[in-house]
Amino acid sequence: MNKKNMKLKKHFSFTNKKQIWRLMISNSNLLIIETRDTDKKEVHYHCYDLLSGKKIFKDFQFEEKFWIGIEAVYDNMIIFHKFGKPDMPEHKQIIAFDIATKKIIWQDKELSFLTILENKIYAFKQMFEGRMFFALDIATGDIIEELGTDVNKVHPILYAAREAENFSEYKYPEKKLYDMELNIEQIIEKETSGYNLVENVELMIFDDLLFFNFHSKKENNLIDNKFAAYNITKNKKLLSTTINKGLNAYVQDSFFCYKNLLLLLKNKNELEVFKIV
Repeated sequence: MNKKNMKLKKHFSFTNKKQIWRLMISNSNLLIIETRDTDKKEVHYHCYDLLSGKKIFKDFQFEEKFWIGIEAVYDNMIIFHKFGKPDMPEHKQIIAFDIATKKIIWQDKELSFLTILENKIYAFKQMFEGRMFFALDIATGDIIEELGTDVNKVHPILYAAREAENFSEYKYPEKKLYDMELNIEQIIEKETSGYNLVENVELMIFDDLLFFNFHSKKENNLIDNKFAAYNITKNKKLLSTTINKGLNAYVQDSFFCYKNLLLLLKNKNELEVFKIV
């Protein structure tokens, strides 16, 4: 890749009537999108192969329409949970869902999810006092080890699971710094000139590309969130768009990069994915 000639190429987009609630990427490059309608109490799930842009499935819904959520995405499997009671945050049950077949391959109604490590799901059963811990075969849900009630045996597993998570392929924006190179400062000042800025600019430098978003207050006191992308060396604008209109408050986490992809969230229900080429 010639860094000086870097640009953006539209890869694919996702639009839904419901609000995008959550994005998760598996270690096999699958993007899971969770959309929720809090008025109708409905949740749907969508899956794309990020590298090819191919849709795997869209608008998938369980028999349980709303009170269900994602614990983890691992290889080609999504681990779901239910809730102890509606409107209560306590997670109950483990539901292992195969992405390829779009089917539940196993579920356990007695245990709750703890973590995943080396093809094992670690789970617990809430006792009258304390918890009983178990290791499950991720493919079958069979209990392969009983770990007892000593939480000190579980701490090293939780630590190892966190250490095993690989975030090296992700890049996230940061608040504008004041010791930036002059040309970057000039690009931002040019793009934001004339706007009534709210909060600091959030920016990311990806090789020779500059991505940033900023919030501007309008005459009616509502806020617009704008995004821009530039080739730094050429001082060339690659993309400029409003990603949220008429906000009542500042919104974080509007974009991030995964590998050579830029993921841009728009209007709470749109996702645009660009290849960095």
